[in-house]
Amino acid sequence: MKKENIDQRKVATVFVSLTLILTWAFQFMPMILKMDVSETSVSSFDPASVFFAIGGMLPSLIGTIFVLVLYKKENVGDFLKRCFVPTKKAVLAILISLAFICFEAFVVQSVSKMFGGSALGFMGLKMIIDNPLMFFYFLFWGLISGPLSEEVGWRGFLSDMIITKENIFRNTLIIGFIWGIWHLPLFFYPAQIQYEWAHTNFLLVICFVLSCMTNALVYSAIYVISNRRVFSIFFLHMFENIILTGAMIYPFSDVYKTLVNPVTIVLDVLFYLIVTRTGLYRNALEKI
Repeated sequence: MKKENIDQRKVATVFVSLTLILTWAFQFMPMILKMDVSETSVSSFDPASVFFAIGGMLPSLIGTIFVLVLYKKENVGDFLKRCFVPTKKAVLAILISLAFICFEAFVVQSVSKMFGGSALGFMGLKMIIDNPLMFFYFLFWGLISGPLSEEVGWRGFLSDMIITKENIFRNTLIIGFIWGIWHLPLFFYPAQIQYEWAHTNFLLVICFVLSCMTNALVYSAIYVISNRRVFSIFFLHMFENIILTGAMIYPFSDVYKTLVNPVTIVLDVLFYLIVTRTGLYRNALEKI
């Protein structure tokens, strides 16, 4: 439901260029200004976190601006519904996402234990058991630290511009690659897991970008199954953040952190190959 008479490829190129340049400008600014970034994250509330957080919100912020400027009024309404109004298929896609991310965490932990990794800490789950209201705390931070700040742009606007059923595999990988390199500043923030990868082995950096590309295949499958509901993608991204590499299972071993991307790359590809051969996916693909 894109606005007619616009060069979608050119618009997509401008969107990607602006998002990368402005994100990198904001998130590298604390280092340029020689600010302390040793503990900086979305929730650290130190001065550098202002630049960090603004940079992280730019995909969705820029995507929203492009939608408001380029889309017809009725298409803006359709876009907002796809982002914030659930449907039965969206809920089904969310449940599939949750099951898959839990399965990935289980497999990664099983493999890491084979290589000497310690047991998972499940800190987040223990906190929720002790105080059920903590569920809403994790839900809040889980949604704003990636899903809402990124996916309106990546899987919302950018997918609208360049994804069709004829090019979905190729252009999904392109979006995944862009998404991967967009994270570049995180490799310079000590509190981020990307920093550890960069200072352990450069191959882990390459592996992270590849994992973003295979993650994008999973996101694409969920996007199709849910009839282009970005609402479902918010939850998939959140499950990855707070379960696979986040507070729900933290602390996890260094072995786990090393293996999480290589193992999930394989699992992501298998998920995509299996799901895209189902009737659920193929029927939904006709509506893209």
